[in-house]
Amino acid sequence: MGPLELIRSVRLITDVCLEVSPKENVVCIGDREENLELLALIAAECRARGAEAAVILVEPMKTHYQEPSRPVARAMQEADVVIAMTHGSFMHTRARREACSAGVKYATLGATTKEYLARLDLTAADLEEVRMLTGKIAERLTTASSAHLTTRAGTDLRMSLKERKGIPVVPFGKRGSFCIVPDYAEAACPPIEDSVDGIVVVDGSMVGAHEIEGIVETPFSIEFEKGRITKISEGKDAGKLKSFLDTIEDVARNFAELGVNSNHKMPKKLVGRRTDNAIAGHVHLGLGRNDHIGGNLRGDPHLDVMVTNATLLLDGVPIIKDGAVRM
Repeated sequence: MGPLELIRSVRLITDVCLEVSPKENVVCIGDREENLELLALIAAECRARGAEAAVILVEPMKTHYQEPSRPVARAMQEADVVIAMTHGSFMHTRARREACSAGVKYATLGATTKEYLARLDLTAADLEEVRMLTGKIAERLTTASSAHLTTRAGTDLRMSLKERKGIPVVPFGKRGSFCIVPDYAEAACPPIEDSVDGIVVVDGSMVGAHEIEGIVETPFSIEFEKGRITKISEGKDAGKLKSFLDTIEDVARNFAELGVNSNHKMPKKLVGRRTDNAIAGHVHLGLGRNDHIGGNLRGDPHLDVMVTNATLLLDGVPIIKDGAVRM
């Protein structure tokens, strides 16, 4: 794949996902020098549309909730559009929340690479389909009273969704909100915190911090009672999660989010990054804070673990069956 395919994907970001317009101020932020070439391409496309664009290099981020420096936070808040390409992209930070509160159109690229974008085979019409599917799933989460998640690997988890809203996270930016471009989509819902009971067999990816991030090599189980982790099984990946939980706030031992992956245009191959949380048919589960999506858990940490080829029942009706979306 060559530069033309890369430019096509860059324009999908600037023209379709973010609709960058003349005179907008765009701030592109990276935390590694290897990201600068891609961010420079994006900035050039923004300038070609009449926008002002700047690229900022910051120190490498260690977690998804590590705050940027004060000057960077100020630049984020004063921009019209922010495009972040750092570890975690400041998604779970005060700086990101304040930027969105100020009306910024906030987009993240996460661990996307030039090579990934050059291989990406998505059109504007594909993204519209993804938007529609994600909206339907979010609506079902909003109207449902209960959820039951199972997998052939052994997951069996129940929770209440009464009076909780499903939130569509789609790769389209709008003022005052965040998105993950160009292909991330999920419908997220915070369950009633003390209603979550059962077992989860993690066999997909883990994201949220360098210490745990990647594809799970040895599936392991997490047991929940009244929304709290009561037991994590043994094994290499289980050990990484247990060790990391011992170093961060206790809120990370709470079940925080039912995340229904909703990009049915993506291949199901896992890559060990946040983009895995978009692959339709899989489900990811958040640990830690959830006040940013309508829950009651506050703090800094937010980690995600994934189960693959899920079956998800909402009020007894399947919306996913053995990894196939039924909407």
